[in-house]
Amino acid sequence: MATHSSLDLGALRTALQEAGQPWQSGHTSMTALSEEERLVRLGVPLPEEDFQQLALQGRAAHAVDSAVARAAGAPASFDLRNVNGVNYTTAIRDQGGCGSCVAFGTVATMEGVTRFTRGNAALPIDYSEAQLFYCWGKAAGATCSSGWWPDQALAACQSNGITFEDYYPYTAGDQNCAVNADWPNKLAKVTAWQNITGNVAAMKQYISTYGAIDACFTVYQDFFSYTSGVYRHVTGDVAGGHCVSIIGYDDVQSCWIAKNSWGPTWGDGGFVRIGYGECAIETYQVCGVQGVDLKLWLSNQQIQGLWSNEYDANVWAYVSTWGWRKLSPSSPNTAEAMLVELAAAKAAARPVNLYDDLGTIEQVYVL
Repeated sequence: MATHSSLDLGALRTALQEAGQPWQSGHTSMTALSEEERLVRLGVPLPEEDFQQLALQGRAAHAVDSAVARAAGAPASFDLRNVNGVNYTTAIRDQGGCGSCVAFGTVATMEGVTRFTRGNAALPIDYSEAQLFYCWGKAAGATCSSGWWPDQALAACQSNGITFEDYYPYTAGDQNCAVNADWPNKLAKVTAWQNITGNVAAMKQYISTYGAIDACFTVYQDFFSYTSGVYRHVTGDVAGGHCVSIIGYDDVQSCWIAKNSWGPTWGDGGFVRIGYGECAIETYQVCGVQGVDLKLWLSNQQIQGLWSNEYDANVWAYVSTWGWRKLSPSSPNTAEAMLVELAAAKAAARPVNLYDDLGTIEQVYVL
């Protein structure tokens, strides 16, 4: 796509005033860049359809879909940053000068789902966008200039999994896969996901049930200057396609709440509210994640509960920061030996290290 001249901020302020000031603009991490540098930070291929027509179709369809969503039982609002006073989101990241937004949106969604579905906002998780983009994305042909697609990223996260940030820290720029060789022993794996493009009812249901979803949308030049309010496109050319994690919605304000990857000095602390039906956000590509399993060592944990019944190899432990985990079902003897060790650790309030293999405790070390 050809690079257009930068949008004049004075003209933007005038356009916003004429539109009734639907949102606020200002200097951001993106307006500090050249137009070429801004475009690099987009990373979803543009569809062939006419963008204005696509956006209008999304707006027209929203009224019907929104009514269906409410009838289906989704709450009227949800915000992963404030669920009964608890914030389940992880920190805002900055993708830098690379069109890797799909990796960041996917990781943000996985992290939100991991915490929310476990009911634990303090889980120490930080997944590797670098492995997702520079290993699995690169294998699929993705580069910083071409971008990628959420459905392909989630398929990789389900089949291969991704490791944690400390095993492959992110830096912006095309590179060879350089992940720690031990990554198969420290990873997060998507258990199930679904393409829910165009289904607003499913979008709200996924968000309120699992915590977050992936979504792509058309970015116009005025979006770079967004600072607060409910964004609706008012002026400027199409800049490209972008991916974010939608972590909430509000029927009163008629908007989605999204977590972006342009750093905390863009938007409202890194977040944005996007109006329903705007910029093809419901119809570009939307994917929902149903769960995330983990494989890693859990260090310095306390055993707070134990449970079993009359069935063989059906023994569970409540781990202090991770919740209920099943002990290895490989044999009744193994489960019984682990149960004895953990019961003693619990009685003495001794910390333990445990190896969680996608939801099952396979190794126990009492400190």
